[in-house]
Amino acid sequence: SQVQLGNEDDQIMLLNFINIRFFIFLSLIISLLIFSGCSEESPVEPQDPVIKERGGIISTAKIGTYTPEVLTLVLTLAEIEIDIEPEVAVDVIKIIYQTIDYEGGKVYASGALFIPKHAEPMPMLSIQHGTVTKRDEVASVSPYNSTEGVIGLLAGSIKYITTVPDLLGFGESNLMHPYVHAEGNTHVVIDFLRAARSYCHNSNIPLNNELFLSGYSEGGYITMALHKEIEANYGDEFVPTAVAPMAGPYDLKFTMEYMLQQESYDNPAYIAFFLTVYDMIYQWNRINEFFNPPYANSMSNYFSGNYSYGEINSQLPKDITLLIHPDFLSSYQNGNETEFENAIFENTLLDWAPMAPVRLFHGDSDITVPYQNAINALDNLKQSGAISIELETISGGTHESAGIPAIVGMIDWFEGIRE
Repeated sequence: SQVQLGNEDDQIMLLNFINIRFFIFLSLIISLLIFSGCSEESPVEPQDPVIKERGGIISTAKIGTYTPEVLTLVLTLAEIEIDIEPEVAVDVIKIIYQTIDYEGGKVYASGALFIPKHAEPMPMLSIQHGTVTKRDEVASVSPYNSTEGVIGLLAGSIKYITTVPDLLGFGESNLMHPYVHAEGNTHVVIDFLRAARSYCHNSNIPLNNELFLSGYSEGGYITMALHKEIEANYGDEFVPTAVAPMAGPYDLKFTMEYMLQQESYDNPAYIAFFLTVYDMIYQWNRINEFFNPPYANSMSNYFSGNYSYGEINSQLPKDITLLIHPDFLSSYQNGNETEFENAIFENTLLDWAPMAPVRLFHGDSDITVPYQNAINALDNLKQSGAISIELETISGGTHESAGIPAIVGMIDWFEGIRE
C-alpha cells in the first residue's frame, strides 16, 4: 500500500499540528510514515502577472497523496475519537486563482482542493477556516498545518471533493485579512469554488450537483455570509444542498457589545483584529482613538501575517480598559459611534431567509463567541422566512471543546442528506 506525504516539510507540519494542537508526543511517527516525493510543481506565480476572470486558475501544484492508513494514524495518535472510517486515498492540490479584494481590485488568492481517488460523481464540500493570523497556517501550505486541512482530508477520504480556501491575507495573499467582514470574504470563497470546479472539469474528476458549506468560528460566520451571498447573487452558478455554520458571530452587533462590556476578556486578539481590520476597510484612520498606547502603534505589525494568534494574544491585556481607549469605549457605550455601529450592522447576518436547509452547531458554554449568537440567528432567520433551520446545541461545550463534536455532527448530518 502507498503512504505518501508530499514532501519532507509535510512530515514536520504533521508533527507540529498534532503536538501543538493536541499535545501528543509523536516521535514514533517518523518511522511509520514513508516519504514518497510525489510533488508536481507548476510555477507559483508568473513573472508577468496574468489577469484572468474571477475564479480563473493562475497555477496549480500537487501537495501530495494521503492514504486512509495515514489519516487513521493521525486521528489515533491525536486521540481524536470520530466514528468515521476513512475509505479512499486523497490527492491534495494547491490552486492559485484570480479573485477580488474588499475594494473590488483584482488580486491572487490560494486554497487547497482535496480530491478523493474515486470514479463516481461526488458532492463538493467547502470548509471555511476559523480565526488565524499567521500567513502559513493554512491548508495550502500543508493539510497538517491547519485544522481545516485535516477536516479536508477526512471529508475527502469519505468521498467529498473538498475545498479549503486560504482566504485573503493567508497563503499567497499578502493583504491584511478582512476579519469577520462579509463582503471581504464571500467573493474569495465563491471564486475558489469556481476555480475548483474548473479544475475538476479539466481533470475529468466527476462532480454531482450537490454543494455543502461549513466552517467553525470565523469560518462559521463566513459560511453563513457565503450562503446568503450565493442565494442572493450567484444562484445561477451554485445551489447549496445544506449548510452547517458552527460557533460563528452571526449577530456581530451583539457580539461586539458583549466583548466591549466585559471587564476582562480572555481573547483580546479577537477585539484587536476586528477593530484594526474595520479601521482599514472603512478608512476611518482611528487606530489611536480605538486603542490605548502602547498597543495602538503595534496593531498593523501584529496583524501583518507574521505572528500566530497565540503570540498576539499573549501581548495584549485581558483587561478591556487597558486595551481600549476610554473615550472610544464611553462614546460607543453611550450610542455616539454611529459610523462604527453602521459598519457592524452592515455585517450582521440576521436579516435574510435561507432557502437551503441550515443546521447551526454551538456549545452552550461558549463565552468566546457567545452561544446567544446561535439562538439569535435561529430566531431571526426563522422570522425572516427560513425554510428549514435548526440548532444543535453541544451541552457543556466551550469554544474549544465543542469543535470536534460540531465537526462530527456536521459530517453526520451531511451524510444523511447526500445522494
